[in-house]
Amino acid sequence: MGIFAQRLDSVMKEKEIRQHELCKMTGISKSFISSYLAGRFSPKPDKLSAIAKALEVSEGWLMGYENSVKDCYTTENVAKIAVKDNNGRTIAHQPVIYTSAAKANKLTFYVCRDGNNFPMIKSGDILLVEKCADFEDEKHFYAIRKDGKITFRRPRFNGEVLVLSGENTSPTIYIDDYHNEIIVIGRVLEVRRDLSREDEKE
Repeated sequence: MGIFAQRLDSVMKEKEIRQHELCKMTGISKSFISSYLAGRFSPKPDKLSAIAKALEVSEGWLMGYENSVKDCYTTENVAKIAVKDNNGRTIAHQPVIYTSAAKANKLTFYVCRDGNNFPMIKSGDILLVEKCADFEDEKHFYAIRKDGKITFRRPRFNGEVLVLSGENTSPTIYIDDYHNEIIVIGRVLEVRRDLSREDEKE
């Protein structure tokens, strides 16, 4: 069973919502809901949006891109890894303090699912992201959504062209009209890594 099926099942049980009730709430047929719960396939963007809205969770959490604060801060063997800029300087090394509810609401954990920034950011790392509507500088990593997928890149502007690069040989993304091609989710503040996975082969 995939992570979407697991999280859909868990949140439905938590909220005590039955399949036929979710069908009414979303307009999605029972056969589709059953297939999602069985892990046969994942929903298309429009159906994912309807399910997330009905269950009052984020699309990213359902798909496994986001983790809750509780999951990330209470997991054993998880250590904070320094975030560095292009010159190797640490730019986010102090633990984030939740000074207010408003600040906490801007912070979300995402799980890296690619190797575009290995070895600085590894697949499986937990990234703390502060929400923002646009790129604020060229030294931080940013969480972006492109073609329905979330990835983490460092932005650089070459005239009118946005260049999104990873830390290794992953393809560089060149975008002329980035406001229409990508969604900026937020700026990476911290990277947390499960030390028990350090000996695993990448």
